[in-house]
Amino acid sequence: MKVSERLSLSQVLNSMRKILTRLAAAMLVVGAAGCQTDRWDLGAPEVLRVSDYELATTPSQGTAAHRVEEVWIYSTTDVVGVYPLPATVALPAGEEATYTLVPGIRANGVSATRRTYPFYEVSTVTMDGDPTTEEVVDFAGGYVDTEALTTKVILAEDFESANRFLESANSNVEVIRITEPSEVFEGEACGYIRMDSAHTQLNAVTHEQFFDLPDDRPVYLEFHYKCDISFMVGLQVFGGSQAGSLPILVLNPTCDSEGTCVWNKMYLDLYPALSSMPDAGSFEISLIANIQADGTEGNIWLDNFKFVHFDD
Repeated sequence: MKVSERLSLSQVLNSMRKILTRLAAAMLVVGAAGCQTDRWDLGAPEVLRVSDYELATTPSQGTAAHRVEEVWIYSTTDVVGVYPLPATVALPAGEEATYTLVPGIRANGVSATRRTYPFYEVSTVTMDGDPTTEEVVDFAGGYVDTEALTTKVILAEDFESANRFLESANSNVEVIRITEPSEVFEGEACGYIRMDSAHTQLNAVTHEQFFDLPDDRPVYLEFHYKCDISFMVGLQVFGGSQAGSLPILVLNPTCDSEGTCVWNKMYLDLYPALSSMPDAGSFEISLIANIQADGTEGNIWLDNFKFVHFDD
């Protein structure tokens, strides 16, 4: 009886092995077919091609040079996605739909603070739902100027006709205005700072501009810079409980491994600082840098400082 039971169990196990082998083979066949994406029928998409962003400005708004690197695309109900520019975007076909294209920046120069920039105009495009459609959008705009919202641009310093930065008493470095074409970002001039063993401490602020900045809405300081040493940008605060120097952001060198420095555009978000100082009276832009007197040398180039916020 025990022998009979052992034989029966062996037969059962053999049968199970055969079944499992056949099942595995069948799954491989199905899986292979599933990986052939040309057999899938998801419907052909519409294609949206978006150009690099082009900013248009008036003389009172200063430079049109920007650093819009991404487009944020919205449907009427949802966020479609964020895409580096220029972008080629596949959109679902089937019915007509309108999309809004919003310029995207890196606030404070940080990838973690990628966001839409509220002061640049958006573009809209309507797709007809036909899967054969390929729409090309010239992504462009100016500063927002509507009945509901008007962008206020305060040109703080572009060095074209003057230099408003003045060094403090404890600074042995000054900001100078230079006009050498090979050094200038655009226009006729830019700001320049040279540091070495005899010039190690920079503390400079714009002189008697007394910028009036709101504390209840987004405010950005836009500017261009390049440098081979680190420096800080911030505000000099006048009046209120936090009067004094307020460093906000450290800017690192913009040079490659061969020492070639390139210009960069900064969008410095001032709202966190301003919203914490509702009793402040007025502001100046401050620049701070330090090097060791050990033979170290450094260079900083600056241009196109402007404050941007929505008007009252």
